[in-house]
Amino acid sequence: MTLRIGCCITPHGFGHAARMAAILAAIGRRVDIKPVICTTVPRWFFADSLAMPFSYHPSATDIGLVQKNSLVEDLPATLRALDRFYPLAEKRLAEVVDIFHDCACILCDIAPLGIAAARRLGVPSVLIENFTWDWIYGGYLDQEKGLLPHIEYLHSMYRQADYHLQTIPICHRSPGAEPIAPVSRARKMGRSEIRRLLAIDEQAFVILLTMGGIGGEDYEIRPLQRAGEYVFLLAGQGKSPVVSGNLRFLPGECGFFHPDLIGASDLVVGKVGYSTLAEVYDAGVPWAYIPRKAFPESRVLVEFIRQNRMGFEVSADDVHNGSWLHRLPGQINMVSNSNDRENGAERGADFIVDRVL
Repeated sequence: MTLRIGCCITPHGFGHAARMAAILAAIGRRVDIKPVICTTVPRWFFADSLAMPFSYHPSATDIGLVQKNSLVEDLPATLRALDRFYPLAEKRLAEVVDIFHDCACILCDIAPLGIAAARRLGVPSVLIENFTWDWIYGGYLDQEKGLLPHIEYLHSMYRQADYHLQTIPICHRSPGAEPIAPVSRARKMGRSEIRRLLAIDEQAFVILLTMGGIGGEDYEIRPLQRAGEYVFLLAGQGKSPVVSGNLRFLPGECGFFHPDLIGASDLVVGKVGYSTLAEVYDAGVPWAYIPRKAFPESRVLVEFIRQNRMGFEVSADDVHNGSWLHRLPGQINMVSNSNDRENGAERGADFIVDRVL
């Protein structure tokens, strides 16, 4: 019998959707499931990530943070959006309850709307997180006191989850939660095959530039073109894949699976975020990482990166103007590239299959 699994996913970037997809894929290797996905993360992202059939419902599940760009938050706009969304309206809850009406359980990363829907339906909920929004908003209270009622409301909602998985690196450990290793999507294709499809020589030094699922970033192209000893993959750039000299422009929906691009690269350059961290960690590829100074999660992720010698820090300005390239040769040699690491998606799937389903 096929089990329908509800999935309530925050639309803040692609990292939460990537983590959910990795766990769903691992569950699907154990039991026959059909995910019922509720989020505004685009459908193509899940089509890229999941081999199994799924149903997709583009519905607002959460606010997260309103962003000016991939590195800068807009707190006043965030507060206005939170004031409109919470407390949850009965109409919004009823719509999601209808979507999940025949699901065996509801997995939530990290939208608490799914927890409320599970309680209404009388099915178990599983909170999957390395941070929750109440914790994140707490880091901004000195700048925006109006967040306090939302922190208290969301904290009470998260406490109602029946089961709780925390994925390393964990921002704030919760008593009774099950900790699991970093969760990443499994690669589909090998390094050589991806390079062949992108018309890249096997011996070339390939650098992937990625800023995650929140767009609005452009790179100064001329320094990259002048660095002819490297081939650059520009993820999330352009409207269709384009090969131009040593540059490969790759929009989000380009037919290439992002973990495969990481695996085919010799260096990843981009902002600190959970899914990039987990997928770089799994692949064992060096990472020139851009921290998000104001975002509370970033400090925890950077500490993990440093402890595991995954890479070296660069600034957003240096990446966008190309000046980081001058320091590159010496810094790459300082990085550990061990890729014999546990993927927490497997343990997370075991937990859900054995204890929830």
